[in-house]
Amino acid sequence: MTTYYLTCGGMLVLALAHFGNTPRANPVANAWLGGFFLCAGSAVLAFIAQETGLDIRYPLLVPLTESIRLAMAPSLYLSVLYFTAVRRSWKRGDYLHFLPAVLFLPLLFFGGPHLPHFWGRFVGISVKLQMLIYWILSFNLLRKHSNSIREVSAEVQKIDLKWLRYMLLGIAVLMLLWYNQVFRVSGDLERFTGIGYLLAIYVIAFFSLRQGEIFPYAETEKPALQEVIEKKTTSPRLTEDDISRLKARLAQLMEQEQLFTNNDLHLPQLAGKMEISVHELSYLLNKGYNQNFYQYINHYRVTRVKELMLSEKHRHLSILGIAFEAGFNSKTTFNTTFKKIEGMSPAEYRDLLVRMDTTGH
Repeated sequence: MTTYYLTCGGMLVLALAHFGNTPRANPVANAWLGGFFLCAGSAVLAFIAQETGLDIRYPLLVPLTESIRLAMAPSLYLSVLYFTAVRRSWKRGDYLHFLPAVLFLPLLFFGGPHLPHFWGRFVGISVKLQMLIYWILSFNLLRKHSNSIREVSAEVQKIDLKWLRYMLLGIAVLMLLWYNQVFRVSGDLERFTGIGYLLAIYVIAFFSLRQGEIFPYAETEKPALQEVIEKKTTSPRLTEDDISRLKARLAQLMEQEQLFTNNDLHLPQLAGKMEISVHELSYLLNKGYNQNFYQYINHYRVTRVKELMLSEKHRHLSILGIAFEAGFNSKTTFNTTFKKIEGMSPAEYRDLLVRMDTTGH
């Protein structure tokens, strides 16, 4: 039982850490994540109570924790929803996520320790099904996020929420152990349930506490950015002449001022340089170039990398050093983007240049 005590304690400590916004970023999202850990800790507490006889001494303990458990999955989903939104406010429909937990509360008073057995099974199955559905919805939000952030940023590694994906995978391990413990699918796996819970909690804690600010933009920029990401805004009234004129202006900024070499460049910055709105710039890139911001800027960076590889002045630099000179600040983004555009890795491309230089072709 020691591992269950440690797991329960770990979850409650994580709840307090996120309620207090220990990561110093994304406060609303972390508050909901703290709510998830609090609910998960109460679920482990219910198991401890049943195993140690506390449920007999305190008959309302298990029904109470069961009710709290029904708020666990919605809390996780809302935390992911706030993590993936540039700006979001509470909506009336959000209350509906907690309707099952509220509906179960009257059973505490009318049923107490004498709840019919089928009610216990019904609630237990509902919690497990609810958790699975909300986990899938949360993971789908992350998948959409990884695509949508390319509309506003050319460097996504710091804001792609990969840590949250790893955390969700840790939660999936907890769910697997939990389901196996309840339905007794594998006796061999059940022997490792306690230690599995504990290890998963440490993994979750590691990733959840090392997060950074997801959208480091000015508050005045966030409403427009959210609309761009969600593609809810109406198309700006740009004529074909407007598009041609703005494309020429944009090309001038890219080629003469080489704005793409700023490795922190994002959509609002470039829109400010262009003296147009983020809506208009996003529309210009989508309509005029059939590209998003990520593709447009990194295409210029790859072109610059190829130029620097031919430059005698930059021969002393490593491939990664050249990439940083061109505006990349992530090795992963650089390698992935270069190979997608050129059909070969940066190292293969440089080797090709060396062979061509040697043979004179």
